[in-house]
Amino acid sequence: MIVPLPRRMTPEGPGLRLGARVRVAVPSQELRGLGEVVADLLARVHGVDAVVQAGGEGDLVLALDAAAGPGEGHELTVNEDGATVRASSAEGLFRGATTFAQLIGPDSVVPGVRIGDAPALAWRGLSLDVARRFFTVAQVKKVVDLLALYKFNVLHLHLTDSQSWRLEIDGWPRLTDPACWPEGELTAEEGGRPYYTQDDYREIVAYAAARFVTIVPELDMPGHVLAAVRAYPGLQGDHKPAHRQMAFLDPGSKEAVRFVTETLGQLAALTPGPYLHLGGDEAFGMPPELYARFAARALEIARGTGKKVVVWQEGARSGALTPHETVQAWIGRGDEFDAEAARATAPPEYLPFVDMMAEAFAEAGRDVPAAVAAGAPVLASASSFLYLDRRYAEDSLLDGQTARRTEVGFGSYEPRTCRELFAWRPDAMPEIPAGARLAGVEAAIWCETVKDFDDLAFLLLPRLPGIAEKAWTSAETGWDDYRGRLSAHRGWWERLGWGGYYRSAEVFGPA
Repeated sequence: MIVPLPRRMTPEGPGLRLGARVRVAVPSQELRGLGEVVADLLARVHGVDAVVQAGGEGDLVLALDAAAGPGEGHELTVNEDGATVRASSAEGLFRGATTFAQLIGPDSVVPGVRIGDAPALAWRGLSLDVARRFFTVAQVKKVVDLLALYKFNVLHLHLTDSQSWRLEIDGWPRLTDPACWPEGELTAEEGGRPYYTQDDYREIVAYAAARFVTIVPELDMPGHVLAAVRAYPGLQGDHKPAHRQMAFLDPGSKEAVRFVTETLGQLAALTPGPYLHLGGDEAFGMPPELYARFAARALEIARGTGKKVVVWQEGARSGALTPHETVQAWIGRGDEFDAEAARATAPPEYLPFVDMMAEAFAEAGRDVPAAVAAGAPVLASASSFLYLDRRYAEDSLLDGQTARRTEVGFGSYEPRTCRELFAWRPDAMPEIPAGARLAGVEAAIWCETVKDFDDLAFLLLPRLPGIAEKAWTSAETGWDDYRGRLSAHRGWWERLGWGGYYRSAEVFGPA
């Protein structure tokens, strides 16, 4: 029932029967916090009473051992006397503990087994769009819990877009004022604050770090900035946008340069992780030479914070990338922009917008090769398999969900079944050219159609664990075996607050 499937797994005689109280032993007082996180996971997923102790024997012993392999690598042994995770790092111990959590059966029996495991890819992430649909701190923590259970190690927060700006920035108070946003605030929980204070953000970062999930924050620029430009019109400079729904940051504007410097500087100070994401996608209507000038300046500012920089694939058009940046490849084969279809359905006032989109997407095929030529590693996020706002093609076991599958998800993407979305490998993606340095894999969930947390669950599950398996497990695994392992996880999702998951007939129905 383990997802993602471990690298090596062999039976190890009789299993372990857990009692009413599960003892988690950590190597030292310094790692008691790790033990508390593991105990919390066991309590919430299985309802057990878990207690933590430093040193000594336990039902689950977490032991530092340099011989267990570097980084996240670990060994897990379970027999009738207890379970032991050995790893050279706290992160490796936690990954092994999540495997132990998945092994616990409904009768509190853990099968005897010996597991040796390590990840195939270093970056295993999810991009969460909190700009178009705001999620509270408590809800983002639920996302972190889900990622940690499946050995993801990155949560990329898409904090800003044309619709809103979701992070408090000192000195720029109108950014988070819904009165300045194009449509006001339509996506916050009733009565809630529709943005994160800096303390909120610190809380999310700390919670994720305790579960070995790195927060990668994104302030999207120079496009996707209508909310910011409405709040501070001087950011647009002297350039008039081609359409009222468009805006971009002008590198010739002193206010825009100060804005980029201050927002990135504050974000870097708030973020202990090594990365900042600058966006850089879909700067529709922005002259190419102006885009290149902005991107070069923004990259310079971001590097000056001491962080590593991530950009969407269009960032390669700047000509300013170096081997120190990471480029996120997102335009999947088969999902290219269909200008003729868009022109046939768009209102007349949006036809110029369609033409600009067509012009921008015409360049897409050169983006990733240009990034590879610049020596930048590539993060695979191809919409073809990794965008989870794609609609389901198969029915649900619940009639009401089957009806909803035409409402939740991006209508322009062709619906696909869960099995179809499992049929790929990170090392054989047509969107990633030969010779690329693959940084890892990141799924994305865009929230234009997401109205609440249940809609988020509807789109993420049961598909997200399959991406975890592709990113972690080096060997190719088959659908039938994977489906059999995943089907046991439904109760865990419900206990973690994800009861709105899609009851896919293809995953949970008869074989």
